[in-house]
Formats: sequence, structure tokens, C-alpha cells
Amino acid sequence: MSESALAPSWLPNQEILIAQLASGLLEYTGGLPYPANLQLALNRLTLLAWHQDVTPPDSAVGLLQWASEPFGDWPVALADADVDMDESLIAYGRPTATCEELGYLRGDVEGEMRENALMHAVMDKTRAAGAPESYVAFRRLLIEHPAITELDLDAYRARGDLALLAEDIRQAYTPVPPEAVADGIVRTCAGCQGLRVPLDDDRTWVCEDDSCPAPHRPGPDHPAAEGVSRLRRELRTFITAPGRAELRIAKAAQAMGAPVALWPDFDAYDLAVFEDRPWVVDVKAWRNPVRLGRSLRGRLFTVPPEAERAFIVIAKEQARAQERYMERLRHACPELRRGRIAAVTESQFLAQVRRRMETTS
Repeated sequence: MSESALAPSWLPNQEILIAQLASGLLEYTGGLPYPANLQLALNRLTLLAWHQDVTPPDSAVGLLQWASEPFGDWPVALADADVDMDESLIAYGRPTATCEELGYLRGDVEGEMRENALMHAVMDKTRAAGAPESYVAFRRLLIEHPAITELDLDAYRARGDLALLAEDIRQAYTPVPPEAVADGIVRTCAGCQGLRVPLDDDRTWVCEDDSCPAPHRPGPDHPAAEGVSRLRRELRTFITAPGRAELRIAKAAQAMGAPVALWPDFDAYDLAVFEDRPWVVDVKAWRNPVRLGRSLRGRLFTVPPEAERAFIVIAKEQARAQERYMERLRHACPELRRGRIAAVTESQFLAQVRRRMETTS
């Protein structure tokens, strides 16, 4: 029996507590005052610790130390928190992908609103102009260049298919933070094209993207004085990370001879493969399958009547990193077991594309 079944009424809900903590960490900039969500999470974690006869964090600083440890090492038991015990909220002093997902589910309203406002503005502009190619070019830019020099960014803004969105592109990027600069240099990662950031010794550099497919491959260095920008956090998490898989799947399907449309009808779904009786795809790159399933419940994309099949496709980095990912996802989102949309891994989807190509050739 879970702890919640016998819990007193004053005991905080563990899922809400952890998600609120994640949101507070995403809002935290390193100074005072602490974000309200962080302080509320500390208060509620204190109640949970008292209930379990455990010493709570003595301050927000102590809470940050807890957040840097895997959940399995926390002094309190988190049986009802819906997290994996090897996950943590902070790594190398920065929020993790786990923190992003949890904050997105319950607390990071501001980040979600910024992401939605920008993407909706881009959709509205390109739809009004009858320019779907500009929408596709914008998405490609965010996916392929999460970090970019100011000179290159200006060149993209002036490009013919992106000039319509020059101001939106500017809003999507912010100057790199001071902690990403060492010895006047900004370092990038060849695996994801994002930033590499230094650890405390300023000699060890790590990719800041938890889902990077090749985090140990250094990319180009750029003088900080010449100006370098990076994509805003919420866009890196929910546009760039799944976008890498979207472009990878499109390239692989096209190499088999299958026609592919990226973000058709201004992002009604991520991919349409085949022109006749198309297969429509929504690509996901969430680290935790249970959180993804909870997010998907009641929010699956609408399958167009002309589609032969519809898929939720899990990016290979996530499917490989989590044991029983697909089983846990289907359990968390029963609609994927009985509905029209099937959940498959990236490799499974491409294998099915190959079989259809072979049977129709």
C-alpha cells in the first residue's frame, strides 16, 4: 500500500512537491530572493521529512544539495513521487532534463507560455503569408543551432525564407550566460551543436544537454567578445531535443526512398511519411516514460482521416537509456494500448517504413 493511502490530510502530495521543487529550480538564478516555488517546496519537504522522522534540509541551500543527489539517496522515501531513483534535479550545478520535464508538467507555467507564444506567433505569421517553407526553416534553425554566433544569427535573419521571422528569431535566442565563458572563449558541442560548460575547476567541460547523442565530442570554439547566443531553455527542451530525432527520422526514411513532409500543416504533427495513405508521426524525447505518459493522457494529436497509420515515436537516446521504456509508457497512457495511435521506438518505426517500401516496390 502506498504512503498516500494512510497519509494525514496535512501531508503534501509527493508528485506536486517534487514538480514544484523542479519549477523553483528552473526559476532560480542564484541570488536572493528565492523563487516562491522553491520556498514552498522547502516548506512541504520539511513536513514530509517530519512525517518520516527524518531531518529536513535546514535551508534553501540544503535543499539545493538534496536536489543534486539522485532521488534514491534522499533521506526521505519518495514512493509516491513518480520519479526514478537514479534521477536527480541538478547536475553540474544546472537543472537536468528530469527537472525540465517535472517543471513543465506542473510548475513552469512561464516557460511554457513563452514557448507557446513564440511558436504560435511564428505559425500565425507564416500561415498568413502562405509560407510553410518559412515555418520549416525556422524549426530547422532552432534544432540545428541551439548555440550560434551573432554574425551567423544575423545571416539567418536576413535569409530569404527567414526574413519574415527575423524578430521572432531574435526573441528565440539570448546571450550566453557568464558561466559558459572561460578565458574569453565559448565552447560548443559537436554532438548537439549546443554549449559546453565548465565545471568548477574550469578545466573539465561538459555538454549542457542531457539528451545529446554525442556529448563528448567538442565542437568549434568562439571568442566571447564577438558575441554568441543560445536558444532559450524551454525551446532547447521541447523543440531542439525532439527535433534532432525528427530530422534524423526524416533523413533515414528519405534514404529509403519514402517521401517525407516535416511539420506539415504548420505542425499538425511532426512528420508525414508517404504521400499515398500517409503515416503521421509525433516524436517525443522525454527522459521518463511515466511522465511522458501522464503528459500525453488526453493530449494525443488528432489523426487526419486520410492517414493510414499514426505513431508516437520515442527518440533512440531515451529508449536506450531507460529499461522497459515502451512498456512503462503504454502503462502510463492506456490510450496508446487501445487507440488508433501506436507507440514505437525510432528504430521500430524505421523498420516498419522499410517493410512498407519493400512491399510496395
